[in-house]
Amino acid sequence: MKFSALVFLAALPIVGSAQSVTPEVVASAGEHFDNGTIQLSWTLGEVMIDTYDNGTNILTQGFHQPMLTVTSIEENLSNIRMNLYPNPTSEFLNIELGNNDKDINLQLFDMNGKLIHRDVITANTNNFVLPMNAVATGKYLVQMQSQDGKLNTTHQVVKVGTVH
Repeated sequence: MKFSALVFLAALPIVGSAQSVTPEVVASAGEHFDNGTIQLSWTLGEVMIDTYDNGTNILTQGFHQPMLTVTSIEENLSNIRMNLYPNPTSEFLNIELGNNDKDINLQLFDMNGKLIHRDVITANTNNFVLPMNAVATGKYLVQMQSQDGKLNTTHQVVKVGTVH
């Protein structure tokens, strides 16, 4: 008897299965729609919430919590050294670049998102001058993107009136 109980207990982890916890909502009404591109989930639940945490599982009552997949973005950090000056500027913005071996697309936007100026900084260019004397006084965004996707940066630049 003891031997058969011992064999049973030894075989249990191999043939047995444990329970698994899946996200579920207990509500009076609800639905989930998925067309491959867009997902929509809704429930009718309680207005009062309570959260229970046992260290392994979390239960929050009253709110529909869809299954979220957390992803990360692997950043391709560039080794391009960059210096923009003077800021604020009245006439020209100097852009110094080091280790620039790819073409860089430069765009100047106003704070409403309107494209003001577009240029290409060619590979191996160490100094580039962006003319700011033709734009009105205000704040602007200088966006630079390398064509290989390793550099993607945006800087805020302030244009001030000409100092006499």
